[in-house]
Amino acid sequence: MALNGLQIQKLLPKTNCKECGSNTCLAFAMKLAAKKADLSECPYASEEAKKILGADSEPPVKGITLGSDIPSKLGDETVLYRHEKTFVNQTVLAVNIDDTVEDAGKTLEKIRDYKLERVGEILTLGAVAITQKSGSKDQFAGLAKKAWEVTRLPLIIRAADMDSLAAAAEAVRGTGSLLTGITRDKADDAVKIAQECGHALAVTAEDIDGICSLTEKLKADGFNSLVLEYPAASLAEEFQTNSIARRMAIKHNYKALG
Repeated sequence: MALNGLQIQKLLPKTNCKECGSNTCLAFAMKLAAKKADLSECPYASEEAKKILGADSEPPVKGITLGSDIPSKLGDETVLYRHEKTFVNQTVLAVNIDDTVEDAGKTLEKIRDYKLERVGEILTLGAVAITQKSGSKDQFAGLAKKAWEVTRLPLIIRAADMDSLAAAAEAVRGTGSLLTGITRDKADDAVKIAQECGHALAVTAEDIDGICSLTEKLKADGFNSLVLEYPAASLAEEFQTNSIARRMAIKHNYKALG
């Protein structure tokens, strides 16, 4: 059963330090109860509070931030329909480039400088996807480093094997990028790489059940900077799968898809 604000307040430090952005611990507790805040925002939360409230206080779709210089925020969703709440995090748009492209620097400069005005808003790209096609881990890591140096955007790293993934992750250590294509057999190694280099993971499996099983394992092991990469044969299937997963997470608070 979810705890109410008063029950949550009893587990907080009661210092009213305001460092979480709320005026009092009670106000912060009310936000936690309404899933409008994350316990990590409290710098003085005890280990007991983290254990009891950690998962329960997360929004139905947990928020993560990619990038360091130019951050891109994902998730942090509490409602199913946009008319229920102000649009918080815009969809992150990215352009893909592979490590066989000649003169990648010019393409990366175009990605960095791209702007589109639409309905009075300026849209820009929030990430760069890099895909390994050369078969060379050094060439792939070189592209990763160059992509970061030119754009300062978080990378979506799509490697052909774990050695190449590790090399690219190391080349952009501390940039808060996303390591993709992480299946159950790669998960343990990928978590070590992500933790050491400061990146998030995009996990996948043959079906949603497999993804749920994997996210439950990783969350239980203490790694929670996760993006879900659903298998789909078409754009229509991908849209449908995402809609089902989103409903399960938000309406039914199913953490494995949140």
